[in-house]
Amino acid sequence: MQALPPKMPASVSGHGNQSRRHSLDWSHIGLPSRERQLRAGFVPSIAVVIAIFIGLFFGLTQYTELAANAQEEVERFYPYLVDVNIMVWIGFGFLMTFMRRYGYSAVALNYFASALMFLEAILMIGATQQVFWNLHRTKIQIDIALLIDCAFCAASGMIAFGAIIGKATPTQLLWLLFWQVPLYALNQQLVIHTFKALDMGGTIVIHLFGAYYGLAASLMISRKQPLHGLDNPKNSGAYLNDIFSMIGTIFLFIYWPSFNGALASVSAGHMDEATEAKKAAQFLSIVNTLLSLLGAGLSVFATSALVGGRFNMVHIQNSTLAGGVAMGAACTMRLTPGGALAVGLGAGAISTLGFQYLMPFLDRTIGLGDTCGVHNLHGIPAIIGTLVAGLAALGQHSDYLEHDTGAQQLGYQVLAGVVTMGIAIAGGLVGGFVVSWFNPRGDDPLTVPELFDDGPWWEHQRVEPMPISTSIHLSNMSAHGKSTHNQSVSVGQLNPIREGREIAVSGVPATGPRPVGEIAVTMQAAPVVVAAGAGPVMGMNTATAATPVVDAPLFADGHAVENAARPVQPMVAGSNNV
Repeated sequence: MQALPPKMPASVSGHGNQSRRHSLDWSHIGLPSRERQLRAGFVPSIAVVIAIFIGLFFGLTQYTELAANAQEEVERFYPYLVDVNIMVWIGFGFLMTFMRRYGYSAVALNYFASALMFLEAILMIGATQQVFWNLHRTKIQIDIALLIDCAFCAASGMIAFGAIIGKATPTQLLWLLFWQVPLYALNQQLVIHTFKALDMGGTIVIHLFGAYYGLAASLMISRKQPLHGLDNPKNSGAYLNDIFSMIGTIFLFIYWPSFNGALASVSAGHMDEATEAKKAAQFLSIVNTLLSLLGAGLSVFATSALVGGRFNMVHIQNSTLAGGVAMGAACTMRLTPGGALAVGLGAGAISTLGFQYLMPFLDRTIGLGDTCGVHNLHGIPAIIGTLVAGLAALGQHSDYLEHDTGAQQLGYQVLAGVVTMGIAIAGGLVGGFVVSWFNPRGDDPLTVPELFDDGPWWEHQRVEPMPISTSIHLSNMSAHGKSTHNQSVSVGQLNPIREGREIAVSGVPATGPRPVGEIAVTMQAAPVVVAAGAGPVMGMNTATAATPVVDAPLFADGHAVENAARPVQPMVAGSNNV
């Protein structure tokens, strides 16, 4: 047996314990220090952003002149601003805490990034709405309605964050979301003011844009990262994490009607000249959205049980909200209650099927690492919602439309959706490429153990060691030239990485020929000590029943080349990892 690595804890030195497990804390071995990266990269970046904000806020902004209408504006908009902020800072933040090793970053980086995008959106959306187009003012006038629009922009950013969370450094995240804001403002101007699409609840400008921007950025950031998707054992939930994530789901459910109807009200001074459709817009937004959400809740539970045999918490946390996304564009229309309910029922079922089948397929085939499943919660339901609004327009009175006929409205809804996806995907690809390529200080890329882990960035946290199954997975792929996103350890019909199981390798060559990449393993939940002369453990070769169970990486087909406990070495793209 080879000598054990230095600093081996006494508990695994072999005295009184015949089984060496992979749960040792090897996080201090072989991983780069990230303190310098935060000080030399993140801090200067945020200093530059703050300097830009200070200069532009002093030079280009002022509060709007409200006079006698000030109190009315507060009563009309501020409760909805609070509701939207709760969705952004609490709803999205806690929804992303499902990852068992990324809870700090899910909530706290959501907090930081939302504040960053909110402030930048005041400048960018204010400029597009008031300076470059529409009003042609010389300065941006800040009112509460503009702040709600800025909160919507932050929501779009948190949707994009859900696709890249756990795979980007804080500095990369900062610049990706900073780049998203001007693209969001430009797209919003095109969709709402140029194309005059129906989108009061942001189905197109918030959800469709945010989802595909984040997915495109994720594809670029992850293209050289091994185990950046579903096969990473840290990209999984735990019991308490899933409960905290459900808190986010419940907050989003409660406040989503306010989100869709926040800007749909009519001021008291314009009430006499407003059409019946304008007067009813906020009421319709609230009731249509609520019925759609309730319908999605019912269909998700049914579909989840149908496809999996049991309820899947990922489906419940996410797909139950698809009704709110799908109703955002059509929420101000006079739909029937049954129609609103049907939209939610369909969106919830389709979203669940996306999580169950489409998400693993895209992860396996093109390596699309969608950490939070934003394609299924926001992307696909937004496409559905865009079409729902266009088709529903065919039967609506012209007062409920932005164009003269329903056919014209349908055409512009489709055009707005296509243009939005084009801008989002192109912007995400460019942004993702730049932040992953631009590295003037030569910082080490994130290693596999650092993905989906708070350890590199947070005080009092250390990187959790990767399970030995991950070492087997990566070494087999390197040995046989397999792609990092389409090869997984085979144990009969069971994938221990995807299932989040622990495995122990017997260390004895498998009997008979075995397919490439398939290895002899024993599944077990805890260390097993087999006394000499005792009966064999279920699942173990009888020839090794009296042999202590040892975890070891495999580097050849069905053979363990090392019988000593050792840390999993960080896997870095482009290096010789075999």
